[in-house]
Amino acid sequence: MKTQITTIAAAIALVSAFSASADPRDYQDSTTTPNANTTTEPVFDAQLDIRSGLNGFDRDQTRTSLIVQAGNDNAAETTQGGSQQYSRVGQVGDDNTSSVYQTGAQHESIVYQIGTGNDASVTQLRGELNDSYISQEGHNNSAKVLQVKNSNFSDSIIEQTGDGNSADVYQAFSTDETWSLVSQNGYDNEANVIQLNADLSASYIYQEDDGHVATVGQYGMENVSTIRQNASAASATHLQYGNGNSAISTQW
Repeated sequence: MKTQITTIAAAIALVSAFSASADPRDYQDSTTTPNANTTTEPVFDAQLDIRSGLNGFDRDQTRTSLIVQAGNDNAAETTQGGSQQYSRVGQVGDDNTSSVYQTGAQHESIVYQIGTGNDASVTQLRGELNDSYISQEGHNNSAKVLQVKNSNFSDSIIEQTGDGNSADVYQAFSTDETWSLVSQNGYDNEANVIQLNADLSASYIYQEDDGHVATVGQYGMENVSTIRQNASAASATHLQYGNGNSAISTQW
């Protein structure tokens, strides 16, 4: 019983503490390949200003849903509407699964999963300045984020460490100045990002060890796509339609 209580307390701490952590949204934070950080295109400079305006993780928490599950079958669903709603989900061990659905503006969703089945799906619909953060450590993984319909200035961060991996991010329809980071470390990997009807948006994919495969589709103007892949299998595809776009692939 003490062990279970300790595990739950740790999960609550992990989910609650993210707001105070270092901001990983700056593309220049990655130092593994410094050459890929150079501002050879003016649009890279523009990204710094855009990022500083996306401060969803710094907002005061007003209405919050907190779900913490430790062990066995797990499963969680959260539905929030209106504006400035906050969802925190922490799942530790066994089958996991979580689904978060938020409609409106200035929402924030954090899903933290450690061990076993994993799976997390976040939908943020019809609102600006929405933020989604999914962290999955170990085992089957998978994560899907949809930020769609008038979701300008929205962020998606997916971090996956170990085992099955896979990540899909879909930011579409009036999604100017949106931003996506997918970081995958270890095992099967794979990431797909689509930014549709988006200007001044950015996609950053970091993949280290094992399967790799990354596909980015950007439809709009002055967008940035960066894919970094290190060790083992690697495949990178950027598809950009529009003017003033920039793409970098780094494989080593």
